[in-house]
Amino acid sequence: MKKSVPILDTNLIIRFLAQDNLIQAKKVENLLSKAGKNSLHVPDIVFAEIIYVLLSVYDQPKKDVVEKMGGLVNFSKIQCNKGLLKLSLHFFANNNISFVDAYLLALVKTGKNSFLYSFDKRLKSSKQARVKQP
Repeated sequence: MKKSVPILDTNLIIRFLAQDNLIQAKKVENLLSKAGKNSLHVPDIVFAEIIYVLLSVYDQPKKDVVEKMGGLVNFSKIQCNKGLLKLSLHFFANNNISFVDAYLLALVKTGKNSFLYSFDKRLKSSKQARVKQP
C-alpha cells in the first residue's frame, strides 16, 4: 500500500517558480529542501493550473513554462504521473494546442483511452492520437 503524502497546491509552486513573493518562495524552498524522495504529491490538475497561470497571468513564454514544468515532473521529491505528464508536455511543446488538449492526447496515446471525441480541428490535425468527431 502506498504511503499517504501531502499535496502541494498551485500557489506554492507558483510562488517558488515566479519568485514574486520572496518570503513565501523561501518557505516553499525550505519545504522542498527538507522533503524526502516522493514525499510530496502534485496532482495532474495542479500541473494544468500552474501552466495556465504562468502563461496567462505571468505572461511567461511557452518554452520557459515547458522547461520549468519538465523540471518539476522530474524532481525526485515530487510524486506525480511522470510518464503521462512528460508526454503531455511533449505534445504541448510541439503543437499549437493547450496543455489540457495535450494531456487528452497523451491519455489516448498511452492507451488509457481508445480515442478522443472533439470538434477541435487542431487536435484532429495533430496526428498524435485518434481524434473523432461525434
